[in-house]
Amino acid sequence: MDFKEVLDKERATRKFTDQRVSEKVIREILTDAQRSPSLLNSQPWRVYVAMGKAVKNIRADFKELIEKGEQPREDFAALMKVEWDTFPSQNMSTMSDTLNYFLRGEMTQFDEAQVNLFNAPVLVFLTIPKKSPAWSVYDLGTFSQTLMLSAVDHGLCTMPAHAIVKFPDVIRKYMDIPDDEAIGMGIGLGYKDKRASINGYRSKRVPLDKIVKFAKE
Repeated sequence: MDFKEVLDKERATRKFTDQRVSEKVIREILTDAQRSPSLLNSQPWRVYVAMGKAVKNIRADFKELIEKGEQPREDFAALMKVEWDTFPSQNMSTMSDTLNYFLRGEMTQFDEAQVNLFNAPVLVFLTIPKKSPAWSVYDLGTFSQTLMLSAVDHGLCTMPAHAIVKFPDVIRKYMDIPDDEAIGMGIGLGYKDKRASINGYRSKRVPLDKIVKFAKE
């Protein structure tokens, strides 16, 4: 697939079908992601793939905790203090407004998608050691993006989301993830439900000149 075509198709999918994803394809995607750049070749990432019953168990436990009103307790909260600057805050506010308009006020679709972990048949959990420099977070980001672009090239859709990693104790209950690794990113993989209106939404990006400055002299 041409790179621009891959880039154009790479977008958040908020509802997947139940169609099974081949383990062979997942291995090919992860092999591509393994080629991501890394500080001093440290390759701090580790990958844990949940399929079948493991996904169903994680989804059920997440849903139960959410319905009980449990607050997120993701591993990265202990590594990074989230304090957004004005510029990203404005961008997030714009997304909220445009998404609400796109769904014609039916924001329950958005909430339900997160509670159900987007109905993803595959959940990929990415970790780094808890004893990691900030550069390892960057490395995890490059790995994630390469993984998602490769997934699109293999005919799959993706959904990276905080909702997938907000209860790490539940994830560890079903996945053999050591306590000294921080579960930093969760990505849903699968095939897009073309009937779901929420999958038609596409967030906008700010104009290039708003983020770029060239120094020529």
